[in-house]
Amino acid sequence: MSDERMLPRTPRQAAIDCAAVFAVMLAATLSFGPVFGGTAYLVAGLGGAILGIAVGVATSLRPLRGWLMTAAGFVLALVVFGPALAVPRRTIAGVIPTLEGWRELLLGVVFSWKGLLTAEPPAEGFPSLLVVPFLTTLLCATVATVLALRLDRGAPFAMVPGIVALLVGIAFGTKIAFWPAALGALVAGVILAWCAWRRATWRTGLNEEVEVTNDSRFRVKARKQRARGAIAMIAGAMLVAALVSIPVQPASRAVLRDAVEPPIELAEYPSPLAGFRNWHKNFEDETLLTVSGMPEGARLRLATFDYYDGSVFAVAGSEQASGSGSFARIGDEVLVAQSGEPVSVRVEVQDYSGIWVPDVGYMQSLAFEGERAAGLQGSLHYNGQTGTAIALDGLGAGDAYELQAIVPPQPSHEELEGVPITRVQVPEPAVVPDLLQAWVSQHGAGGQSAFENLETMLRLMNNGSFSHGLEGDIPSLAGHGAARIQDMFDQEVLLGDDEQYATAFALALSRINVPSRVVMGLYPDDGFSGSSEPVELTGGDVHAWVEVPFEGHGWVRFDPTPPEDNDEIQPEPEPQPEPKPQVLQPPQPPEEPAEMSPDTVADEGQEEDDEEPEDRSWVIWLWVAGGVLLLLLLLLLPFIVVGALKAARRKRRRRAERESDRLSGGWHEVVDEAVDLGLAVPAGVTRREVARAVADRYPRSRATDIGDFVDEGVFGPGEPDPADVDAFWLDVERSVQGMRAEATPRARLLGRLSMRSFARRRRERRRR
Repeated sequence: MSDERMLPRTPRQAAIDCAAVFAVMLAATLSFGPVFGGTAYLVAGLGGAILGIAVGVATSLRPLRGWLMTAAGFVLALVVFGPALAVPRRTIAGVIPTLEGWRELLLGVVFSWKGLLTAEPPAEGFPSLLVVPFLTTLLCATVATVLALRLDRGAPFAMVPGIVALLVGIAFGTKIAFWPAALGALVAGVILAWCAWRRATWRTGLNEEVEVTNDSRFRVKARKQRARGAIAMIAGAMLVAALVSIPVQPASRAVLRDAVEPPIELAEYPSPLAGFRNWHKNFEDETLLTVSGMPEGARLRLATFDYYDGSVFAVAGSEQASGSGSFARIGDEVLVAQSGEPVSVRVEVQDYSGIWVPDVGYMQSLAFEGERAAGLQGSLHYNGQTGTAIALDGLGAGDAYELQAIVPPQPSHEELEGVPITRVQVPEPAVVPDLLQAWVSQHGAGGQSAFENLETMLRLMNNGSFSHGLEGDIPSLAGHGAARIQDMFDQEVLLGDDEQYATAFALALSRINVPSRVVMGLYPDDGFSGSSEPVELTGGDVHAWVEVPFEGHGWVRFDPTPPEDNDEIQPEPEPQPEPKPQVLQPPQPPEEPAEMSPDTVADEGQEEDDEEPEDRSWVIWLWVAGGVLLLLLLLLLPFIVVGALKAARRKRRRRAERESDRLSGGWHEVVDEAVDLGLAVPAGVTRREVARAVADRYPRSRATDIGDFVDEGVFGPGEPDPADVDAFWLDVERSVQGMRAEATPRARLLGRLSMRSFARRRRERRRR
């Protein structure tokens, strides 16, 4: 076989090797389907696989052979084709790379892995996340192709990178698998068939060299029979494996995203319900939002709260058990299955500001507009269970967006008669005021069902008195801390606004074991008419209500706040006489917080701490430094591996048991160094002829003298003196250093990575 071709494969054999690698990479790419959706991941994954195979083939040809050239080809393919395949939105016409595209690609090499685990499927619309399938298949296909073309008997190891790529697709995916039985059968079948074929070609090559039999017709016929039998056995095994795997598939699929917490900690942001009174005091008549396309009776949702800590209602953190989901990054689409009316709503922001993105129903997609669109889109997170969205960059005047959503129907209270309440797990409130517990004991325990008790308490609260506590209103403190709610039930007539009534109703429901959550949002007092005409929402349109889950209906809203015209009922200033009513039996275990924050909230809302936020920029630099070190390690890995193999070989030769073997090992060390430096050493000739060829190219090698000394020591009488052999090895080391000094810098660098000497030794052993 000519040295100008891929060694030791023929073009036909190399084509079959590449086809096997591509088939496994196809399965690995398809495993990313559930987490990405669409087709962009196929372009990225299969494009990376084709590029990796091309790099492996090119760097297995003699002019470019070597691990250093393979690493250089990998980096070149990543930089040149990566933007078009992995970050097409940052290219010109989807093909020509830009500086922004290269920047996003290189950052994605480091950050996209965690980003994919914390992104809400489908992840296709996220910037740079396509880097994961592209980089996985590019790297694994490159390594697999190189191993397949350069290894002979150890060819099965070439399928290990393909299996790694498949495992990456599974681990970074979702609990929903993409035809796991079919993919498993495909990968197993391809690997088994390819390994069997490689072993057969290897054995055929040995037989042709040794000429086991002269009956070529018999050999061809036997070979065809074995091939047909192997194909039938493999096909049968694949079919049986696919059928058997269907009933034995695990019910729960473990993936990495289950172990990764979403990168959002809402405890860092104040609860918007704490600033409820501020919207009515300072923005009563100011336009916050202009909304178009809202269906009749719908409401804009700002935030959903399910945990009461005694001071504020907030979104449950990771330390509380919650049935209200979590926030995750979303792309162009949201996979939330809901029944209801599909709507298209456009929102324009005027005087509203904050991280909470007003939305309606359950979002299917959201697209920002304007100059800040890219930043807002990149910081968008969504909770599919509560239908709540946040943008960490924060909304402000001039922002706009259009969302597609599903608005579920809201049943009437009559339709809920006899419908069971869904037992959703929500966090228990840390504190429930005693007077509220007594009120529930008196008014919320006499019905025949939980829904009847709910209706009774709702009706009593609707008969209370309403006040924002503003100028001209009945005096009413803001806030919804435990002391404020205790004071509310310490009066003859309930008094407050949405903030207090929604909190009190949710806490009352918790006492009768009805799960609930508080929602803050916007809607006109007369409701949306369903017109497509724009509707301006002011600070006076900010409200709060309570939602309760019912089987077959989902979360249904209830409005415990009395009408705003219930402002003529004057509450008694004196508290109810002692003794106070008894609490529910058995009483709730007393839970006293270490330190209660003030129960009242100023009209302007709670102020954030004056402390400067902690500088976390060092984390980014740490990731960047880690990425650079990882890239350097990948580039240096071939030098480390090849150097270790040659050092082990040199040590084995120098410490051989017989002195004559040590002499032969030293000679082989000189010849192998010449081969790795690029010298075409003739095969099947005497040591003297080999020494002449090496000495002609590298005079400082003293190859002729070393060869003569070895011939005398190996073929002479007796064993050479150990001291002479030790001195001989010093000459070998000087010879190797002399050849390196005479070689060009490029030849020296490639010689460090060259494995030609190992291949030459294998061919010599096979020839012998």
